Amino acid sequence: MFSLLGLLLVGVSPAQAQTTAHLSVYLSGQSMIAGFNNTLTVTVVNNYSGYIAIYDVGISISVPAPLALMGDNQWHYDSIGYGQSVTIEFQVYAPSSAAGSSYQGTVTATYKQLGDVSYTAESHSLSLAVTGFINLILYGIQLTPSVISSGGNTTVSGNVLNNGNLASYNANVTVVSDVLVPGSQNSVFLGEVDPNIPRPFSVLIVFKSGLAPGNYTLTIRVSATDNNRPGVPIVGQSTAVVQVMRPSQTGGGGRGQGGFSIIGMILAFLRSLFNAFFGSSTG
Repeated sequence: MFSLLGLLLVGVSPAQAQTTAHLSVYLSGQSMIAGFNNTLTVTVVNNYSGYIAIYDVGISISVPAPLALMGDNQWHYDSIGYGQSVTIEFQVYAPSSAAGSSYQGTVTATYKQLGDVSYTAESHSLSLAVTGFINLILYGIQLTPSVISSGGNTTVSGNVLNNGNLASYNANVTVVSDVLVPGSQNSVFLGEVDPNIPRPFSVLIVFKSGLAPGNYTLTIRVSATDNNRPGVPIVGQSTAVVQVMRPSQTGGGGRGQGGFSIIGMILAFLRSLFNAFFGSSTG
């Protein structure tokens, strides 16, 4: 009678903590990006020292606030043979406030061995890290003037916006084209670009002489570095089109570069400024 009572008590006992782990847990995707749902993968391997299967396996995963596990956090398997594994894929949302922080999640497994009445439980920690992200975009690109003669020059202006949640450093804007006179004058250094704060830029570029009349595409490229991932390039780019015309078509005949008169260049610049602030005008 006492033996029967003992068996009943064992049958309703809670899971017993396992001091020696019989399962191996592997995690991928633990480096998460703030502001996004991140996909993580946990693989649980049965390395039971007795070379036996485990049964009625329950696996649960938890993550600490402010991280949020999306969807189910518990999975069940009838059995996992020795040396076999199960893989669980799930999503964790990391808010922007978590950028730059590390967290510890937990994988808890409960299971029985063949013939067991009570469950065995063991827990494994998950090391999670959250980093911010940088996304550089160029907008408001203008050419002043947008019509030039061969060998002339123009000013490329616009704005750089980092719509991520992490500051970028060593930002540099470069105008690229085969029709430009090469040199460092085609770039401008901006330095740090903080999130959601536009950084204006202006680059004076000079065109090669002897260019045929036509439209030429310029590539405006911004590059920066992420201090958390120094080996990962951060690049954004846009394009603009400049029209090259014969000197006579651009008001040439003066002594200005590429057939522009100095007065003509000044008037074109003032007209571009007027149009930028007050809209285009005629007459």
